[in-house]
Amino acid sequence: MINKKIAQSYDFVTRGVEKLITKINNDAYGAMNEATLQHHLAMNIHLDSLQQHRCNLSMILEKKVLRENDVYPKTRKNSANIDVLFTDRDNGVRCAIELKCFHRVNHREPNNRYDAYADIANLEAYLGDHADVGVFVLFTDHPHYFDNNFRAHSHKTNDFCLRQNHQYKAGRILSYQTETPHGPDIVLRLNYKFSWQNLEGRWKVLVLKVSEEE
Repeated sequence: MINKKIAQSYDFVTRGVEKLITKINNDAYGAMNEATLQHHLAMNIHLDSLQQHRCNLSMILEKKVLRENDVYPKTRKNSANIDVLFTDRDNGVRCAIELKCFHRVNHREPNNRYDAYADIANLEAYLGDHADVGVFVLFTDHPHYFDNNFRAHSHKTNDFCLRQNHQYKAGRILSYQTETPHGPDIVLRLNYKFSWQNLEGRWKVLVLKVSEEE
């Protein structure tokens, strides 16, 4: 039963993302940033719940959470802010969303890839205490992140690959091996396969489900 409940909340997110990527590729938001997309994704989820006659969602953006006796992988502190957190009060499922938007013009590669994995690690840390399912959402117009035929990653940062069909196996240590690492090693508890969507559009989107209930 919990799998079905989680699937319902996850479907809210995927339908919201589908609407969002269409508008992004139609240049509906102009010079958008992550805060803009967080807001519109949350609004899409809320409107979808109304259309599904499931109007009993509670939602908060930038929800501050605390972790006792440990730190969050991303901040390396015992506090973190969840980009979007909603609870379906009809079934009790809590869904945490971390959202990234990587613009090609910003030139933050490869640090952005490390930050993406840090977000996934945080989502794993939210499970249980603050969420029943997590969703990582990444929008980008840069083939560096999704295209296997684009310039190969450096061997020093290749651990942090997000490209199409890349697979991460639970427990593998990810190391940033530059002279000045962007952050410490990251180890995830779950398996992941990276499947990009909207491949025909300028902007692509990656949606990654983070859940121990599979």
